[in-house]
Amino acid sequence: MLRSLTLKRILLEIGGVLFISALIGWVSGAFFFVLFLGMLGLALWHYLQLRKLSHWLWEENRLFPPDGRGTWLPIFHGLHRMRKKQREERNRLAERVSYLRRGAEAIPDAVMLCDAKGRLEWCNHQAETLLGLRWPQDQEQLLTNLIRYPEFSNYLKLRQFETPLKLTVDGHLHIEFRFVYPYIEYNLLIIARNITETAKLEQMRQNFFANVNHELRVPLTVIKGYLEMLDDMGGHSSFEEKAISHMSSQADRLYALVQQLMKLSKIESATERDKTAINLSQMGETLIHECPHHEEYPITSHIVPNLWIEGDLEEIKQVTTNLFYNAILHNEVGTPIHLAVEPVGEYEVRFSVTDKGRGIDEAHLAHLTERFYRVSESRKRDAKNDGGSGLGLAIVKHALQNHGSELTVESTLGKGSTFSFVMKSIEPPATSKKTN
Repeated sequence: MLRSLTLKRILLEIGGVLFISALIGWVSGAFFFVLFLGMLGLALWHYLQLRKLSHWLWEENRLFPPDGRGTWLPIFHGLHRMRKKQREERNRLAERVSYLRRGAEAIPDAVMLCDAKGRLEWCNHQAETLLGLRWPQDQEQLLTNLIRYPEFSNYLKLRQFETPLKLTVDGHLHIEFRFVYPYIEYNLLIIARNITETAKLEQMRQNFFANVNHELRVPLTVIKGYLEMLDDMGGHSSFEEKAISHMSSQADRLYALVQQLMKLSKIESATERDKTAINLSQMGETLIHECPHHEEYPITSHIVPNLWIEGDLEEIKQVTTNLFYNAILHNEVGTPIHLAVEPVGEYEVRFSVTDKGRGIDEAHLAHLTERFYRVSESRKRDAKNDGGSGLGLAIVKHALQNHGSELTVESTLGKGSTFSFVMKSIEPPATSKKTN
């Protein structure tokens, strides 16, 4: 069995050559000359072995080394083992890369890998089909030169990859880009998806809601007007008064449902929002001040003044109004309700509405923000109240998502519920600081 080269083996080889040369020199009477020839022969032999090794490493493309002799045998053998391991490792890596590429090719989305400077390193076949890239011809090309859209270039420069980029290509093709950064050190992984069908469905949905708004709101307005006229005429029997009252109630409910559907559609489809500084403390105080149910419900509050957030004023109003009036709508008269606006840490503010009512079973909590979902008839305030359309919390959910927040619901059956959200706080505007 071959072992690694040792000092003992080297000394034995040199000593053996010196001993034989000295012996021959002593016998022949030319001691130093023969000793010199022996050392020269040893050096020449080592030189030939080095030439053989260099030729194998740099010029020959074969795994097995040339035959080694003496002290060179373990060196050749060790290099052979090293080269064999490297080749096996290279083959394993090649198999893994091939496996990953086959997986990337099987993905129905376009996948691109770029270096830190935005140059294309690799793309799959879907990228060629969807974006017109060519592999490997486009390798090392700047991606902004291959996908020539100002929105794409600006998005790459900003490096704000939290929100996906949506582009309309050639006037009809809708593509969504998602960026993973950093991906393997400072590389950039880009996934592009064809969302044309989704965009068409979204447009159909918007058209549907617009048609619903137009086709229902106008006749509902007419019906409501005539019902009000009938109610004002008087002289009706008790049955007729009851029928008119019931029809008016249902017309109002349907009208409110249409309005909420339009609000939800607007919130879901909006791409740009008019963000402004909002005094959340003042908004909470206004809700309590303008509430017409103070005689029916003991309402308390804890509002820390001058807490500001940034967002769409109308959407935040809908969120706070829905949460506050839901506590009234879904609880019996006399239920204590508490509204709080308070800081969370140094950079966030929390808005919460807590009631001491019936509470909500845990099985319902995950579904509260679904469209048209209603917990049960028992949470209605009274028999005349239908308990809402089931769209209020769906509006709250999507409005908060648009602002990078989410609705938190904590509820215990028989003890009450707390609905809250947390948003980043901002410094009060300069004009507000002067007035406060």
